[in-house]
Amino acid sequence: MFVIVLSFVLIGVLVGVLAGMFGFGGGLIIVPAIVTFISIHESLFVSNSMHIAVATSLFVMFFTSIKTTYAHYKANNIIWSIALKLKVGLIIGTVLGATMASYLSSNLLESLFIIFLIYTVIKLVLKMLNSAKSTADEYDTNVDEPLPILLYIYGIFTGFVSVVLGIGGSVIIVPFLRGRNYGLTTAAAIASSIVPFLALFGAISYIIAGYGLSNLPDYCLGFVYLPVAISLIIGSFIGISMGVNLSGRVSQKIQNRAYLVIMIIILIVMIL
Repeated sequence: MFVIVLSFVLIGVLVGVLAGMFGFGGGLIIVPAIVTFISIHESLFVSNSMHIAVATSLFVMFFTSIKTTYAHYKANNIIWSIALKLKVGLIIGTVLGATMASYLSSNLLESLFIIFLIYTVIKLVLKMLNSAKSTADEYDTNVDEPLPILLYIYGIFTGFVSVVLGIGGSVIIVPFLRGRNYGLTTAAAIASSIVPFLALFGAISYIIAGYGLSNLPDYCLGFVYLPVAISLIIGSFIGISMGVNLSGRVSQKIQNRAYLVIMIIILIVMIL
């Protein structure tokens, strides 16, 4: 058990670093890790593996995103006018997503998760190819600020997808803002600021949906697997400050490549 706890603490550190650098809520790492853990060590509950993974991911995200948002706030990286408009759409999107998620099977959720990862990787590759001749200085200088209606719509979409798949929304918001010439640090900061609300609502929804079910591991709060969640939170708090500091020191080019490599690795793990 000690080895398992330590493993999730270390995964939490990685999640924290990536949250600070890229605005990750952590779901793209946490969900595959928990699904893999359940399939190996808790195979009796594999039928609910994705529900447990998504719920635990959202629970952890709530705590990590608050710390990440505060760190970016102190660094003055967040553009609140954009973040607040996105949050309005999130209210509608999270309600729709949470309502549908409890009726979907783990296999379907896992398939949707993989499809979304493939879409994200392709979009990142195309973006890097199209901007191969661009320099990092072009970001945050000639930004194409989105119209309010577009931000509301993107907020709805982000809320729906995030609650259904257990992701923080950064893989939707960050590429969107990058496509409008916002720097990665700015895009990550905006994405981080919308995660606390999304994660809180999503986690509560899964706690209620899983409350009283018998086919769950011990120490579950609804679908939230508490021993794993606590281990991840401890580790992520260690990593977040490291990530925010790195985001200001590492060049945009290196950050972009690291972001893409991480997405590809996660996709391979989920497919295998």
